[in-house]
Amino acid sequence: MAKATAFALVFLGLAVAGCGDYGGGGSNEGGAAAPSGGPPAPGAPPGVTVDRAVSVEAFSETVYPIVREHCAECHAGAGPGSPSIAHPNVDTAFTATVNSQKVNLTTPNRSRLVRRLSADFHYCWSDCMLDGMQMEAAIAAWAEVVELAAPAPGTPGNPGNGGAVDLIASSGLRLGDGQEDLGAERYRERLIAFYDFKEGTGAVAHDTSGVDPAMDLTLTGVSWMSNYGIEIETGKASATRLASRKLYDRIGNAQTGSQQYSVEAWVIPANTTQEGPARIISYSANSGSRNFHLGQTLYSYDFRNRSILPTIDGNGRPSLITYPADQDLQATLQHVVMTYDQYRGRRIYVDGLWTDDLDEQGPGRLWNWDVNHSFQLGNDPSNDRLWLGKLQLVAVYDLALTQAQIDQNFDAGVGKRLIMRFDVSAWAGAGSFIEFMVSELDEFSYLFCQPTFVSPSATGFRVANLRVAVNGVVPVSGQSFQSIDALVQEPRQLLSRQCSIISKDHGALDDIFSIEFEALGNFADPVDPGLPPVPPIEVFGDPLPSEGLRDFDKVNTTMASLTGVDPNSASVRDTFAELEQQLPGTFDLRTFSSSQQVGISKLALEYCDAMIESSALRTAFFGTTPAFQFDQPVTTAFSDQTKRDLIIDRLVDRMLGASIAYQPSRDEVRPALNDLISELTAGCTAGTCDATRTRNLVKGVCAAVLSSAAVTVH
Repeated sequence: MAKATAFALVFLGLAVAGCGDYGGGGSNEGGAAAPSGGPPAPGAPPGVTVDRAVSVEAFSETVYPIVREHCAECHAGAGPGSPSIAHPNVDTAFTATVNSQKVNLTTPNRSRLVRRLSADFHYCWSDCMLDGMQMEAAIAAWAEVVELAAPAPGTPGNPGNGGAVDLIASSGLRLGDGQEDLGAERYRERLIAFYDFKEGTGAVAHDTSGVDPAMDLTLTGVSWMSNYGIEIETGKASATRLASRKLYDRIGNAQTGSQQYSVEAWVIPANTTQEGPARIISYSANSGSRNFHLGQTLYSYDFRNRSILPTIDGNGRPSLITYPADQDLQATLQHVVMTYDQYRGRRIYVDGLWTDDLDEQGPGRLWNWDVNHSFQLGNDPSNDRLWLGKLQLVAVYDLALTQAQIDQNFDAGVGKRLIMRFDVSAWAGAGSFIEFMVSELDEFSYLFCQPTFVSPSATGFRVANLRVAVNGVVPVSGQSFQSIDALVQEPRQLLSRQCSIISKDHGALDDIFSIEFEALGNFADPVDPGLPPVPPIEVFGDPLPSEGLRDFDKVNTTMASLTGVDPNSASVRDTFAELEQQLPGTFDLRTFSSSQQVGISKLALEYCDAMIESSALRTAFFGTTPAFQFDQPVTTAFSDQTKRDLIIDRLVDRMLGASIAYQPSRDEVRPALNDLISELTAGCTAGTCDATRTRNLVKGVCAAVLSSAAVTVH
């Protein structure tokens, strides 16, 4: 098919300058709001409280003068910056600084106020490193005053040491104090390779299936996760060909193989932009030969499998791909299972649910599997299909798992989970504790789930406003248990099915957790919500342009309407499905990119191809009086300007419209299309450019008009 030269659209991005830190949300370095009657000092040990007035005065003499002098233009409550850490009212500035977690009095150099200067180079007033050191010294001086003012053990405000009750808080625990939860029982029958990545160190991930030979994986360019798993950054995890032979013997071999299998994984794709497809799991020799793989193409999972079917090639293609519009693949933790059997062929399950994508190729025997392929995670042996992401479990079965078996493994979960029990016996009676299921979510945060109140004697017992504190600080964000207000009626009662994401402070080995309450039984400590932050002045930026783009759905509908081609016809539907993610997703012209124009041009060419190849559709579009000679060679069909205008005028009138304001006219467009035809007919003779070339040339001119800004911009 001749190349189509399309009109190009180029849009300039707009740069918006501002003071930054809009929204002032949580940070994993910082303080917390202080309850009334004895607030905890930001970063102080659990149970230690300091009078608010003391802490405000310390703030006013240390950090406040710096932010008032250098940050007031944006953060004084009237500028665009938030939070209002430089507000003219020192009490308001203190609340904004503490509630938005901008300071860490335990480790001042981890404070957000310090890092914004020394690491982010954010509006420094002299030298960023020196400015950061000045801020760090001011926070350290604030911390020293707070520490000197903290009540001694056994005095009011330190309830854990026999004093009067001001703060209702549990004992403090580290992650190491928890007990590992082994989870529900997984389905393990017919398991032939299994990796749970619990080693945590070294260059080998061991196959613990118990099926010989062990298909251990050598790690290169891979790092270990603290929560069990590996992160593939630049390399892969690979088994030897000899060890991988058991997959062939147990699955593909004509005499000993089951002719069915399942591959299961808990995956966290690094992003939704990887293509290739990128190889998550592959049993292959290189990028052109494989027995099976699980891959990623943008938002879709890709399942290839080699079989003896004549329609399947040695690379396992065509793939079974999850429908792009469903966006089954997300950059988050997902349980993915692909199964293959001699009844349904290939299937893909995500988080326990079948994706409803049918294998049009159907089942076929696996007798042509290559015995010399090797098992890989994160790439092919040829190292040219890198996948970026994390794997927390991988398993291979010589059985196609049933829905019930997949559900069982999904419910069993993955990763290192700890049962942590926080002692509240001082408040609720002997043997009372709050139990959580805790895990490390990533390098920045923890996941606290399913708080459960356990007590042998507490009945009719109120539990309200439960908060997780880290190193004595209650982070502003992630406190989903604040809404708890329950009456305990059972010895073991689940308080919430929710989870909270809690930011890390010092790290998994050093962070100390405690639980605070507003009400626990007969004890109450009302929490002062504090003053709401002063809303910043709304900055709307430049007005949106009056012109807009047609999004992916409107582009498809418009092209179908203009050409008369059914958008559900096979060729057009498949092309649209392939290009949907590449087409514009919003009307804003400022988001337009060259790759989107390429996608629009490809789709336009498909519509023009379908229209020109249909005698009925092209007749309906171009008419018959006079008729263009689609069945003649180029030298005849385009022999003079009158014949060229039969194509040009109808394309312009029907696709761009005649006498429509703000649309280009025939006289404006005709020279460009005429030059395009001259370029595409150059060098043609009756013998070299036949009728097929004539139709292809018209398709190119058609696509140039259909993909132009005059059609896609409105």
